[in-house]
Amino acid sequence: MISNPEISVLLPTSLTADSSDLRQITFKVGLVGRALAIFRVSRVCIYNDDDPNVEDQEKQAKIIGLLLSYLETPQYLRKILFPRSEELRYVGLLSPLRTPSHPLQEERNQKGDYREGVVIESGKRSIVEIGLPMKGIYPGKLPLKQRLTVRLGSREGDFIRVTPVAREEITEYWGYQISRAKSLAEGLKAVKSDYYIGTSRRGQNLYEAVQAIKSSKPRSVAVAFGGPYAGLFEICRRQGVEASELFDVIINSVPNQGTATVRTEEALMATLSLLNALIEG
Repeated sequence: MISNPEISVLLPTSLTADSSDLRQITFKVGLVGRALAIFRVSRVCIYNDDDPNVEDQEKQAKIIGLLLSYLETPQYLRKILFPRSEELRYVGLLSPLRTPSHPLQEERNQKGDYREGVVIESGKRSIVEIGLPMKGIYPGKLPLKQRLTVRLGSREGDFIRVTPVAREEITEYWGYQISRAKSLAEGLKAVKSDYYIGTSRRGQNLYEAVQAIKSSKPRSVAVAFGGPYAGLFEICRRQGVEASELFDVIINSVPNQGTATVRTEEALMATLSLLNALIEG
């Protein structure tokens, strides 16, 4: 049994290269975001995979990151943090995450509860939007427009006193954080996990790899995925590295697949489902 390790996921910039328009891109990223939240992924890294089907790696990564960030942000903070833009035209297609960090107004509104907030006034005291009828107040200067996690305190006049806290203080799942990397190797190095898992149709059956994963007792696990046009082995060759040097194990989480291809978002859901079963016993 793996005892609740922190999970990081690495996805290529070509993730949405097979999507014909922004609407399809938004829908696909929405599926990915839901999978990340369902299986309590802490970090997601978008890495350049140098796919020739992607004209502009940076632009593609920016769109994916923006949509994932929008989805991970509580709905009551989105208008503050995300001005209208072409890239967000179809965000109405995104299903709410409903993670603990996305409470309804009548939820998590008591002293000691945690909420996400954004600083909307900054001075000798700071006013924080926390998605409640009363704004939060902090007796000090906080950076304007900064998003932060706060613990609710006592009522102070027309405000609720709030205290900024580190996410590590919260014991329940609180969403994923997003990062970028110029290559797969750089992304794996950045997430700093105890155990590195690659996914590929050419990998070994996950059930055969279970004992190796369990025996290492990792506190953190990183799982990397290929794209719609190239798997991890091809991406590694393209970037001049050996897949066997980057990963502790490479698994096939969809053995005997009934379709010619398995999309990245489908492989993500299948792999995280199986890992979740391992984590829970």
